[in-house]
Amino acid sequence: MNLSRTSRTTPGRATTLGVTAAVLATATMATLTVTSASASASASASASASGNRAATGAQAHAGAPYAWATRRGSTIGIYGIDLHGRGFTVGATARMALFRDSGPRGIPVWTRNVTARRINGRPGGAFDVTTGLLDCTAYGYPKDSTVMVWDIATNAWSNKVRVSTGCNRSLR
Repeated sequence: MNLSRTSRTTPGRATTLGVTAAVLATATMATLTVTSASASASASASASASGNRAATGAQAHAGAPYAWATRRGSTIGIYGIDLHGRGFTVGATARMALFRDSGPRGIPVWTRNVTARRINGRPGGAFDVTTGLLDCTAYGYPKDSTVMVWDIATNAWSNKVRVSTGCNRSLR
């Protein structure tokens, strides 16, 4: 197949098209070669590790990451928010971020990193974190913030979790 032949083109354009096609073909072959070499190398490493998690690296979960919040119980009347997750990459870092409705758009006002690990009954990497944030819904305040968790290894965001953290605002 001659990629430099085109109908109704000038000789300069035909040469340019031929060079562009050759560069794309070379890049495609290099990508396929590197991908297949990486796949066979990782398969060999997994087989030789035989259960050694550190040698195999982090394992991504096929499903979308999912997070939810619960109210932490209190004996003195101060309730906090616990954040839970599943479907994250095992052994990788997940970043929790709180976005206030009244705050700057797209900029978190609170973040914390956590390492996802295997927890029985939950697919993929999971976590349970005591955030240290107050749960203001216990005192009648409306939900005014959104928490999302970013799986850094796969660049995937969890669902949005609505919470109330603005206890200092007036009740509506």
